[in-house]
Amino acid sequence: MPAFLALLIAGGCSVLYPELATPLRAPPPELELHPPPPEDVRWLRIVWARIPERTRDGRAWDEGAGKLPDPYARVLVNGREIFRTDAQEDTLEPTWPGGPSGNFRILPEDRLRVEVWEADPFLDKPIGVREIGRPTDAHRAAGEIHVDLNGGGSLTLAFEPAHARFGLGLWYELRSGSVVVSRIIEGGPAERAGLRPGDEVLEIAGRPVRRISSSQVRAALDAVPRTGLVLLVKHETGATERIRVHEGPIYPLFDRFGAVE
Repeated sequence: MPAFLALLIAGGCSVLYPELATPLRAPPPELELHPPPPEDVRWLRIVWARIPERTRDGRAWDEGAGKLPDPYARVLVNGREIFRTDAQEDTLEPTWPGGPSGNFRILPEDRLRVEVWEADPFLDKPIGVREIGRPTDAHRAAGEIHVDLNGGGSLTLAFEPAHARFGLGLWYELRSGSVVVSRIIEGGPAERAGLRPGDEVLEIAGRPVRRISSSQVRAALDAVPRTGLVLLVKHETGATERIRVHEGPIYPLFDRFGAVE
């Protein structure tokens, strides 16, 4: 008998089940979002910067090296970097196409700082910085923050209400004859409906999970009707409950779920 099979039979190794995610997509056009974007979550992206024509020691950028700088930018909250761009080569007006963008939790008391650096093979050099401090109501209303940098130049930071995705915000495991909720997005539709990690889904739209195929389970959870999808779930307490889930807006955070356009 193979060693790995013996371990499974002996209970020396736990069975790993594949974790599947329900889809997240762009909200339908002109949909009124309920709930709306949270006040303490903002969508950030560095839109544009202007690099001063001379270095901090007064040289023209093309003196010596013979080319313009390769700048990159950092955004910090309370002194901690939350993201940085890649370096954009040979430019005084970087826009960092494809740079990081996403939803970040920004509390009223948080302090923002932006920095622009020159990428160098030996030692990166600062170009300009600015302590923004606490974002103002004017920044929130404008949806962007434009600052002049110490050392010259300027930078514009998008500071928009959180961007939404649309779906259930649910991950699950397909087990032998059952479906178990493994993760949910905090504040998302699945959580608002009453689902919790560890819940076992016994029925989907009145059909026992043990009697339908894994592909049928995935199809049902991937295409929730507008009227919602009724699930019979067994909570970890042992109690059972029928829950109707609807897809809705989700505001996933960059540090947990990555970029959101």
